[in-house]
Amino acid sequence: MGFINKILPKPLKPISRDIGFTIKALLYIIKSVNTQINKNPKFILGNQKSGTTVIASLLGELSNKKSSIDLFYSGFRYKNFLNWKKEKISTKQFINLNKLDFSAEIIKEPHLTVFYNELKKYYPTSKFVFIVRNPIDNIRSILDRLNIMGNHLSLNNNDKNKIFHSWKLVFDNSWIGQENNNYIENLAYRWNILFNIYKEDNDNIILIKYEDFINNKLDCIKKLAKKLELNEFNEINHLLNKQFQSKGKNKNEDMLSFFGKENYNIILKICGDNMRHLGYL
Repeated sequence: MGFINKILPKPLKPISRDIGFTIKALLYIIKSVNTQINKNPKFILGNQKSGTTVIASLLGELSNKKSSIDLFYSGFRYKNFLNWKKEKISTKQFINLNKLDFSAEIIKEPHLTVFYNELKKYYPTSKFVFIVRNPIDNIRSILDRLNIMGNHLSLNNNDKNKIFHSWKLVFDNSWIGQENNNYIENLAYRWNILFNIYKEDNDNIILIKYEDFINNKLDCIKKLAKKLELNEFNEINHLLNKQFQSKGKNKNEDMLSFFGKENYNIILKICGDNMRHLGYL
């Protein structure tokens, strides 16, 4: 499906993508039949595009533990997250829907951050990690992932069509108790909401700043493994510069130019207190 999707005309790409995910979702269900759920996983939480993938992947490689990088089934059928939040399904039911991913020792899924309290109750002995990244870079990276610029007053229909599957939840704050506004405001409030979840129980959550990880990747991963009581089995030096996700094309762009003065200041206004708390301002 990946090759076919590349050669299809742009209007047909979403259809091809959904067909591919539907087939993979059926295979996921079949593989899940005899799968055992891990009784004490380690959770890697944080916002999307904050470094959760690379940190979870390197941690899994170092410790030789199975890692789940995003929940495939509910990433596609993202209404599972909505139904869980609305208590239409229980935590146990949600886990059973995603049991293949919940069989891993390390589970990385940003969408699970808003369910921290539910997961902590269900897994009282599990350890939780929260990855945080400067919201200016974090929001830019999210927009880069979807090929959306940061200087619009609102999203046009073309940009809205780029937001697929569970990415829709990232741009819609209504399901996590926040009124929807301009897309930049939504992303800034989301960053704030997620970090405040960490702050409310920071004694029981390990905090990793993405910027600290970038400054010394090997030391950061080894220290995190020790805190999670994971033994070192493999050398990971050869993986430290591996690109686990596509690099943002605007990563080196001046952020004031990328967002425009108005949107840039919106982020600072909404996230300012927590940015100062973290030393970003």
